[in-house]
Amino acid sequence: MSVVVLGAGVVGIQTAFALARRGIEVTVIERGPAPANLCSKGNAGIISIGHAEAWAGPGALGTMIRAAAGRDPGVKVSRWTDPALIRWGMEFLRNCSAEAHRANSDRLARLCRFSRARLPVVAEEAGLSDLVRHAGGFYLHTDRTEFETFRDSHASAHLQPVSAAEIVAKDPSLSRMTDHFAGGFYAPEDSVGDCHLFTNELGAHLGRLNHVSLRYDTEVEGIERQDGAVTGIRAAGEVIAADHVILATGIETPDLTRALGFAPNIYPVKGYSGSWRIKDAEAAPRLPFIDEAARLAVGVYSGILRITALAEFARRNRDMPEKRLDILRRYAERHFADVVDLDDVTFWTGLRPTTPASAPYLGRVRAYPNLWINAGHGSLGWTASAGCGELLAQAISGEALEVQDVSAQARWLDPL
Repeated sequence: MSVVVLGAGVVGIQTAFALARRGIEVTVIERGPAPANLCSKGNAGIISIGHAEAWAGPGALGTMIRAAAGRDPGVKVSRWTDPALIRWGMEFLRNCSAEAHRANSDRLARLCRFSRARLPVVAEEAGLSDLVRHAGGFYLHTDRTEFETFRDSHASAHLQPVSAAEIVAKDPSLSRMTDHFAGGFYAPEDSVGDCHLFTNELGAHLGRLNHVSLRYDTEVEGIERQDGAVTGIRAAGEVIAADHVILATGIETPDLTRALGFAPNIYPVKGYSGSWRIKDAEAAPRLPFIDEAARLAVGVYSGILRITALAEFARRNRDMPEKRLDILRRYAERHFADVVDLDDVTFWTGLRPTTPASAPYLGRVRAYPNLWINAGHGSLGWTASAGCGELLAQAISGEALEVQDVSAQARWLDPL
């Protein structure tokens, strides 16, 4: 059996690994020069099981109203008149009912927990266990009333309420921030690691296998099809034949599929990060955390402290306005001036491929039984990648799925 995987971000590389470990012949096609050059490059690095909850819900409309007024710290809208955003937003609103929120959040939670269980297996088999730290993470709340309300509705074994003193007991470095938070939650399943480095190393591992071909700097020109099936990929002036094709192509997925008669409702939601070189490793946070009031994430790995923030609806604009970067700078200056070199920083922006339901599109295209989709993971690509790749490999190989009903729903999709 031969499979072509389009896209070499963390999702595509994890999918290729899951197929290759079954002895399947795999070709990965990537238009960039190496793996993980886009959203997988500068993300937060947090395997965020505690945040595996659908964005669309009864409270989301208030968030969007605040964003429209410029008063939400985490959500910005720059292109209200974008037709693609209007289409996406209409479906987002349909997913804001309490019932839809529960169903979508359940899908995400089960998918992410399965993926979290798979990641150490992948890491061990590829010799990469030292690149991911499995010690839990925090979700910090500044407002006590908000914390207590969230505690009453969300506390569980997966999301454990902790006082400020208990947070500091688990990670003494956060004593510097006790005036900033009233309490929080400890998520024991959360992990942290350098997604970009991990994906590149996993890609290098795949490149050493005789039955895997990695084709970088290769632009896809089209998807070949005949008699209701996909026959291969047209790229670099040739047709690469395949028994199955998997699209792990993020925000580019609708562009690739329109000629086939469907377009997944995936919108690019822009995020920003700043990565500062650590000068005092002993003072750096040991556990990753998400500041719920500031709507940003902090993780430490590979000698850097990375702060990630914002969800901006700006079409495919990749500019980095100073006013956005200043949000990251101010947070680093306020909390970590003695931990990092404030002058040694690299900024990044990426376009997260986001579905209205938050869960990714994962499954087989109904009109083409050998065409598969693995796209639309939003900010949970690193979190969900190992599980999504494994489930697709199970489906293509005819194995029983370990978990089911984890995909966003669509008329054109037979979801896993």
